[in-house]
Amino acid sequence: MGKNNYKAQLNYYDSKWGWKSEGTASQGQWDGTGVRTGVLYFPGLAALKGKIINSIKLTATTGQTGYGTATTKTVYIYNSASQGGIKTSLNAGHRTGNALGSCKAPMWDNTKTFDVAFMAASIAAGYDTYCIYNGSSYTDYLKWTAVTLEVDWQEPATQPSLSAATVEMGKGVTINTPAVNSAYRHTLRYAFGSTSGTIATGIASSTSWTPPVSLANQIPSATAGSGTIYCDTYSGSTLLGTKSVSITLTVPGSVVPSAGTLSAVLAEDTSGTGLYVKGMGKAKLTLSGASGAYGSSITSYTITGGGWTATNGALTTGTLASAGNITFTATVTDSRGRKASTTRTISVIDYTKPGVAVCDVYRCDADGNRKKAGTYFAVEINASYSAITGNILSITVRYKKQSESSYGTAANVTNNGKTVIGGGNIGASTTYDVLVTVADKYNSLSIPRTLSTKSVLQSFKRSAGAAIGKVAELANWLDVAWNTRIRGNLQVDGTISSADQYRIKWQTIPDGADLNDDTYKVPGHYRSIKGANKISNAPPSLSSGAFELVVTGISDGSYCTQTVKDISNNRSWVRTQTTWQKPWMWTDWTDVITTDIGGDYYARLQSPNNLMHAGNEFTFAAPQFSNDIWLNYRTASGNTDGNIGTYLFGNGKGNLASIKASGVYADTLGWKTLWSGKLTSGSITITGAKKYAAILVSGHPGSEAYRTHICLPTGGIDGQMVTNMVYMYFVTTYSGDDCTITLKSNPSNGNIDYVWGIVQWKG
Repeated sequence: MGKNNYKAQLNYYDSKWGWKSEGTASQGQWDGTGVRTGVLYFPGLAALKGKIINSIKLTATTGQTGYGTATTKTVYIYNSASQGGIKTSLNAGHRTGNALGSCKAPMWDNTKTFDVAFMAASIAAGYDTYCIYNGSSYTDYLKWTAVTLEVDWQEPATQPSLSAATVEMGKGVTINTPAVNSAYRHTLRYAFGSTSGTIATGIASSTSWTPPVSLANQIPSATAGSGTIYCDTYSGSTLLGTKSVSITLTVPGSVVPSAGTLSAVLAEDTSGTGLYVKGMGKAKLTLSGASGAYGSSITSYTITGGGWTATNGALTTGTLASAGNITFTATVTDSRGRKASTTRTISVIDYTKPGVAVCDVYRCDADGNRKKAGTYFAVEINASYSAITGNILSITVRYKKQSESSYGTAANVTNNGKTVIGGGNIGASTTYDVLVTVADKYNSLSIPRTLSTKSVLQSFKRSAGAAIGKVAELANWLDVAWNTRIRGNLQVDGTISSADQYRIKWQTIPDGADLNDDTYKVPGHYRSIKGANKISNAPPSLSSGAFELVVTGISDGSYCTQTVKDISNNRSWVRTQTTWQKPWMWTDWTDVITTDIGGDYYARLQSPNNLMHAGNEFTFAAPQFSNDIWLNYRTASGNTDGNIGTYLFGNGKGNLASIKASGVYADTLGWKTLWSGKLTSGSITITGAKKYAAILVSGHPGSEAYRTHICLPTGGIDGQMVTNMVYMYFVTTYSGDDCTITLKSNPSNGNIDYVWGIVQWKG
């Protein structure tokens, strides 16, 4: 730094007379001659290029001023188009650009000094040649005979630069300090967020810096932030200045929250084992110790596993319904959006209710040899159970005469072996009811068997009773032990009943039971305890009083129907379930609603297509008509067809149910469209029609007739559509599951345009 004086070399160009060599610089017009441009060259001034210019003083000696009345002379100073000297070939072209500024003073004929700070930028840029010019005629004519510049300057501070503008915390970056003087030294500092520090001191040209990962604490909710690096330039111990550069710091990908520890404990252990047992307990997962990293905080939690999810730090599962390993994953997200996970696996021990592969009960002798008239009986059984901790299998048998009301004392039965019971007191002429019970610690299974009398061709009882194939025991009854075929007509003047009607055994549903439990997938009749109803998975509108549950379906439990009746208000609901999808999937409970149509009351389902899944069984019930099940539809024109007859519809399991039709739109029942088009002659084939309980054929018997529907049970029944005195006749034939409909007569140019399938059953 310093203060230097520079003396100008002077000349001027006259637009009329050209260049002069008087050693002076003139501007303006003299005595009506050409306009003059003065040129000033300051040798050595260019050496201040790049320096910081603090102040500039220009001292000029006036050799002559022009005539005129102006009392103040104005000198405008310009950059010259030529630097490094006066180039006479430029003539008036020496002057370039706009005026940098001006020097003004009252008319003078001596030496004056001016502050020309406006020249600082040009001098710092390395300019050393300037022009003076004023084109306002001779009134501002002026001649300078000597000009000097006094410049106060200092060396500039170093501008730092970076090898990379964005740097990951924990990785290095090079900071360059290209000083204008090799003797200069630098101190480097940083500021990031609310923290700052010194990077290095005494740096000559460059240094490497590794931003610490701890700076991530300054941006707890972001993965990147902007900071500043400052460079202090020193000459010795003198601070020349400070300049800075911006830097973006990013949080490393390795900086993630801590997921903590996911622990698991057994909850609601009904097995008493302290272990996770299928169907007899729940798991409670708890996440602890989760924390953010370098200033971040945890903003969300998720625990998932086994089909369960919780959005906080704890999850209690439903009843563990599957055996095997279940892995739970806890995931936390911090305020930077970074995630971390931890897992915990539990092992669920398999448990199945006791089962029986073989249970054979027969008369025998004392050694267990089969005897038709034996006075002992043997039980051979092959039962299974889940041998979990503390569980044991118990098999017992009780028996009674069929005429008695209660069973006797239970006796133990050996599994996978033969047990002889009765002590020789089993009368050969008496029928016995035998009840084998297989039980473990948690569930039991009862197997009823009948021990018939000794086998005889024919037997008569003195009190007017007879039997065929067994000993007569019942007065006034013909008791037949063999399968019976009657090849002729059979006339019954009384009633016909089955044993099941007299053997419906109502089972009690305990308070707090779950209707999704396997127990209530087995066909049977159940009733709840009168009082508070705390049953799980019951219809949501079920009252707190007692109710009845009837379960129907295939006996192997592959699918079933539950019908619930609220005893307090006679309201009913129905739902179905199938194993076609795993696990068992129940439909929603559907109301059975009674509707008044023309004085007749029809029972219908509020949402019937809720039950229309392959493999399910359901019923449309009519309380007033015990022999009929009603299905309703309406013609497209809105006219009610009325009661068009009773049809027998197969339920997919070998049974038949009568269904009447009238009243509700067919398409609202969710029936499947099997075919649509326009059949006026010939035939069409309906693929898979026999998989439905019935098909509904729809069309117009004549071109001007109302639409007509006809319901046909699957199996080859012909049909005729009749309305408005016109008709159309067709026949149906089946090949496997496919149905072919053939028009036999169509005299009124009618057509069939839709065929729907009604109730798709398992098939």
